[in-house]
Amino acid sequence: MTPAARRRLIPTAWRNPINRVLNLALYILSCGMVGTGLLLWLRLPPGSAHRRQGGSGAETILGMTRHDWGDWHLYTGLALIALGILHVLMNWTWMRKIAAGAHAWKLWAGLAAGAAIIAFFML
Repeated sequence: MTPAARRRLIPTAWRNPINRVLNLALYILSCGMVGTGLLLWLRLPPGSAHRRQGGSGAETILGMTRHDWGDWHLYTGLALIALGILHVLMNWTWMRKIAAGAHAWKLWAGLAAGAAIIAFFML
């Protein structure tokens, strides 16, 4: 076994199955984000509690209000970010060798662009 292989946190034999589960989880979380986002946008728009006719209280879907669905949307997004970071770390070698090729600046420019977008919305 080479020294580089000994330093790996995840054994080589487990990388592919773990990557498959990670990709499936990312897909399911992405679908959850889109689903809850569309639900909030189209079915429970802001002020939907006041538009409900013939009753009082907030409109609900599956027993949850707009704010409850917003919480699910937030937590799904946070899980998606965490697994996305794990996905990037697991595929770092591929990104460095294949995606960036001989020009490492392409990789760093892409990561910097992503960080700039995040910083824009945070500020």
